[in-house]
Amino acid sequence: MQIIYGKEAADELRTKYTVLDLEVITVPEKGSIPLYCVIPGDKIPLDELSILESTVKLHHDFMDGYKSKQYTYCLQCIEYLMGKFGGEVDTFYEEIKRRIEED
Repeated sequence: MQIIYGKEAADELRTKYTVLDLEVITVPEKGSIPLYCVIPGDKIPLDELSILESTVKLHHDFMDGYKSKQYTYCLQCIEYLMGKFGGEVDTFYEEIKRRIEED
C-alpha cells in the first residue's frame, strides 16, 4: 500500500490514480495530518473497473461509519471491501476490524 499525507498531495494525485482516505494522525508541532492510500491503476483487476466508482464510494462511507462508530455497518463493509483495490487496502481493513473488535 502506498501511503501519502496531506490533502493537497492527495487531490493532485486523484487526477491519475485512485486515492482513498485513510485516517488522520496527530503529529507533534504539525497537528492533524490526513493520510491517504494511492492505488496504482495496474493494481486494480480489470473485472473491478466497472464497479470502481461504487467501491470507492463504499470505502468513503465505511470511513464515515468508522468515524461515527457505526461498527456493525463497518464490519459489513469490510466483508465486501476485502480483496477490492487489488488487495492493496486489506491490511488497513484488517487493522480497523481488529480495533472494532477490541472496542
